[in-house]
Amino acid sequence: MSMKAIDKTVIRIRAEDARAAALWTLPIVQSKHVVALQEKPVAVVQEAEEELLGDEYPGAKLTLAELEKIREDAYQEGLQQGRDEGLQQGLEEGRVAGHKEGLEKAQLEIDQKAQLLSELQQQLDFPLKQLDADVERLIVDMVLELSQALLSVELQERTEVVTKAVEEAVALLPQTSGEIKILANSADLATLEPLLKLNERWSLVEDNAIAHGGCKVTSGYGLIDNTVERRFAAAADQLKQALAQSSHDSDDHD
Repeated sequence: MSMKAIDKTVIRIRAEDARAAALWTLPIVQSKHVVALQEKPVAVVQEAEEELLGDEYPGAKLTLAELEKIREDAYQEGLQQGRDEGLQQGLEEGRVAGHKEGLEKAQLEIDQKAQLLSELQQQLDFPLKQLDADVERLIVDMVLELSQALLSVELQERTEVVTKAVEEAVALLPQTSGEIKILANSADLATLEPLLKLNERWSLVEDNAIAHGGCKVTSGYGLIDNTVERRFAAAADQLKQALAQSSHDSDDHD
């Protein structure tokens, strides 16, 4: 068999025609069935990737505006929560501080009013105490005057009073007193004369300056005043001292 001769003619391609030529890659063949690969458009590939990501990650479908809104909402929510907590804390602290301040102010007002009340009470007590003292003195004077009047009546009826007054006065003298003179009202001399019979060194001296029922006894050792006026004055002093002590004790208890 004869072989054909090889055509060695060179075919030339112009440069402008060469620009339109695209590089073709030999497909990979793994089996007897050969399928040529065809490159899909870029838009189709991106759409497929977005669908795949959207199924696995729902947040991947959010837009930039939506993400910004989520961030802003979270910021505002945190800011509001901080404000609320700060307000609550401020209100609590303010309530405690206000309560303390109110108590201190109220206590100060109470102390001031108590001081004022105490001063007013003292101002009122002073006239009352003065009035009590005046009434007390008046009562004492009335009691003494009434007692003196009753005593005068009793002395008129009880002549033995002057005899007892002389015996009490003589008992205060020493035993060796020597001569004793008894000064008494003229109305009492007759009552006292029996005493002279029992005591030779005694003598009676009339002295109408001495009230009925009283006497004065003199000796070489001095004078014993046992007049009614002196005895009544001593009893009145004892009464006044007792009343003064009672009033003092009452003030201490107040």
